[in-house]
Amino acid sequence: MAGVERTATRITGFKSAEMDFQLMRLLGAAGTGGSTAGEVFAARAHMVNNDPREWPGAFSSLADRLVKMADQNVKQGHLPAAASALLRAANYYRSSEYYSDPYGDAALRFGQESRNAFIRAAGMLAHHIVAVDIPFEGHDLPGYFMQPVSGSADGRTVIIMTGFDGTGEELYFQSAADALSRGYNVLIAEGPGQVGCLRRYPRLLFRPDYEKPISAVIDYAVRHQKVAPERLALYGISYGGYFASRAAAHDQRIRALIVNSPIIDLGAYMRGFAHLESDEVPPDEDVSLAEVDEVPEQYMTQEIKLAFKSACRRFGVERFSEWIDVLRDYRVENLAAIQCPSLALVGAGEGDEAFRQHERFRQAVSGPVTSRIFEPEEGADMHCQLGNLPLSNAVIYNWLDNIFGE
Repeated sequence: MAGVERTATRITGFKSAEMDFQLMRLLGAAGTGGSTAGEVFAARAHMVNNDPREWPGAFSSLADRLVKMADQNVKQGHLPAAASALLRAANYYRSSEYYSDPYGDAALRFGQESRNAFIRAAGMLAHHIVAVDIPFEGHDLPGYFMQPVSGSADGRTVIIMTGFDGTGEELYFQSAADALSRGYNVLIAEGPGQVGCLRRYPRLLFRPDYEKPISAVIDYAVRHQKVAPERLALYGISYGGYFASRAAAHDQRIRALIVNSPIIDLGAYMRGFAHLESDEVPPDEDVSLAEVDEVPEQYMTQEIKLAFKSACRRFGVERFSEWIDVLRDYRVENLAAIQCPSLALVGAGEGDEAFRQHERFRQAVSGPVTSRIFEPEEGADMHCQLGNLPLSNAVIYNWLDNIFGE
């Protein structure tokens, strides 16, 4: 019997909470051109085994098709369509990079494809976006300087730093696009250990004293003729909440601080993720990089294996216990030195340790603090509000407008 259907696409998540989070991470970028729901679920349909190893192939194939589509649009003179396709391709390649072995060639290839697609798209957008190199200790940190299409009337500028596994390209979708629409210049930078920096410098790893690379980023910003130093904000996302807090405790040139969420003890924060009661790793849990791939998946899922390998890669360690030990140095000791106005954000679904650090930050800094907790009813309770970025960015830039004067 002939029939009529609305769609062959099925809206299906995963058995894994982490994979659902990564799916929402892609969907959340749709509002600023980083995905479409139809493309995301079309790629998801190819992952029949709910296995993260299927992810890179599904999403990189989608990205490859979009790059070819963009090439055809360029030939035909349809630059807005080409830019749109390239932006989505950049984010799908980024997602493929995330679920690739951090020590493998595929991760680097997907990362480079993501950057290439984004830079191509940026040249076709109305806003002025250029890739920049920021000098730091003999290296050039990768970044982007972005100006609104009509310029920033008073030079107000926000430096945006991502965290453990985000990328500079992804930050455009997460926050920079909304900042540009509100009249802010944006400087995106990736420091030691961060994904974009590791693509360029494989041996430049995370370090506790992140105020030093951020100081170099601020040096770059205040020398830029389009930046007003008296209207300079710093926004740190995820691990960036630690990086930005540490920087603000050492550099008074930061006139407004946004931390999403405030991380003042990265070791305690990550022990919360690992469900460790203390910083002593039980011997039967002290897996090494050399043996992790051989651990049966009933004891260690593929997602956890990839996360562990990423931690080893970015911190330069070989064992779980070594990583936990290294994290002891990642603390913000002098919170009272943060004197500028601060906005502290946290999602209700981020867990007890995130709330403890949020409260400690709020009480310990000496400058005025505005606190915002995002609730499940808002669809924004997840880490970094990836399920409702328009709300998150409205809170951030409304607050920043008030600080700098509308």
